[in-house]
Amino acid sequence: MDDIDGAILRELQRDGRMSMAELGSQLGIAPSTVFKRIEKLKNAGIIERFTIVINQKCFEHTLIAFLNVRVTPEKKTDVEAFMMELPSVLELYEVLEPGDFFVKVRVQSITELKREVLIPLSGLAGVRDIQTIIAVRKVKEQVQNG
Repeated sequence: MDDIDGAILRELQRDGRMSMAELGSQLGIAPSTVFKRIEKLKNAGIIERFTIVINQKCFEHTLIAFLNVRVTPEKKTDVEAFMMELPSVLELYEVLEPGDFFVKVRVQSITELKREVLIPLSGLAGVRDIQTIIAVRKVKEQVQNG
């Protein structure tokens, strides 16, 4: 990876819909060169996928919760697999202390959080404790590196 690849990545993180011509113009290289370099970055696994960021303010009754989940060691894999399948789970991290997993969840209400996530999860063999944190306001979200 060189400086041009880095510049391509920065610009695509800022605006993933930028055309090859526009990107090439900004960087002073041909659009075909931009395309070839992006393909090289994809093939090398540096670019995993292109995605969008949704403005959650457009969804009035959206609730974001973070769960700190403690599990027994022998059931850790089962609990992880269960959480991977929950549609409301946005992000799932295995962590060191104070729990075993840190989970970001998006639901419509506290009732839905309890019904769709907390009750099924707490009834799962191996789940020892769930601490729930309800987000009241997003202060910052950075979707690009650097």
